[in-house]
Amino acid sequence: MKEYYGAIKRCLWTFLFIIVVQFGGKLQLPLTMSTNIESAGIMRIFANMTAGNATKLTLFSLGLGPYMIALILWSTLTMLDIDVIKNLSAKQAGFIQRVLTFMFCILQSFTIIAHFKESIIYSDVAMLSKNEVHLALMIILIAGGMIVSYIADMNMKKGIGKQMVIILPGLLANIPAMLFSGQTADGLFTTPLGLGILALVTIAFLYISVFLYRGEYRIKIQQTGMDVTFENSYIPIKVLAAGALPFMFGVTLFSIPQLLTMIPSLKGSAFLYIITQMFSYTSLLGIITYGVILTILGYGFSHVNIRVHDIAKSLRDSGDYILGVIPGEETEKYLRRRLNIMIIMGNIYMLIVSLVPLIIGLKISDVSNLAFYFGSIFMVIIIVDNLHEDIRFMLAKGHYKLF
Repeated sequence: MKEYYGAIKRCLWTFLFIIVVQFGGKLQLPLTMSTNIESAGIMRIFANMTAGNATKLTLFSLGLGPYMIALILWSTLTMLDIDVIKNLSAKQAGFIQRVLTFMFCILQSFTIIAHFKESIIYSDVAMLSKNEVHLALMIILIAGGMIVSYIADMNMKKGIGKQMVIILPGLLANIPAMLFSGQTADGLFTTPLGLGILALVTIAFLYISVFLYRGEYRIKIQQTGMDVTFENSYIPIKVLAAGALPFMFGVTLFSIPQLLTMIPSLKGSAFLYIITQMFSYTSLLGIITYGVILTILGYGFSHVNIRVHDIAKSLRDSGDYILGVIPGEETEKYLRRRLNIMIIMGNIYMLIVSLVPLIIGLKISDVSNLAFYFGSIFMVIIIVDNLHEDIRFMLAKGHYKLF
């Protein structure tokens, strides 16, 4: 039982963090009505995927949105190989990410308050002006957003499943609502035939997604510093090297311009019309924009997860090499070519899953829900896989003892 203590402790920490986030997501802010406010479809999806709340002002209405946007920006900066960024200590890098998260908390809280103006009860604090009430609510939302970000980081240190396990309960709870949103009683997926087809498609999607996620291209390594030949020495490059990150962050980035629709003063303007067309999954231009975002994120996060420069440098320093490839720069180019092939294959699958339902949805509106339905299921697959790997590692670690 003693060898399981560490795993149980981490699981309990994660369970506690999830309870806190779920409780904060239900804790309504003062001076606000308890009735739900209707939000655009993409904003509801964004809230569901970030543990936020797009229908009511609560302590954790911002969810992990600001944290995820800051993480995207910081990951992009680290990919640029800027010396100033590379030389930062872990503490300095963490502080910068906190500042970025704080800035995005301010921006998102401002747009959310603008959207929820009708649900704020100003009469309860007649001594304060409307702007002062807005500022007070913004401060609470910002504090909530920073708390959620802190909880996500704490789960990395003390829990299991990394940061994104925080969004798992919300994803699971909202997958049915995401699928049946906007459908009538005789909708495509409300009939027995429709549900049967949906079940078969879902099973096929699960099988293919797990198969591709587990699939990898293995590059054998020749180890000159070893007396024994290890046949299993290789560099693995996954087909879906970016994992579920393009789905997670794609919806986040696609939703950012939609926050502008919450500002009443912009309603009816030509600028807002262009934004609505470019960032709406009900228009062809919006679907193309979403596809471009997914492609860029798929490429970027693949290179973040598999740093070919660092791998090539490590091989050169250790004296290991790939047969027929010169160590150093040539090895890096070789690895980059192989990674890019995997990225293209992964992006094609991701675009088929995400864009085909949206394109069909232009004619048959019910089908468009499948794009985010599949995306959510794939995110659940990755999060559950991370949980499984973390637990398996901790259990296995308990069986190894030094001396």
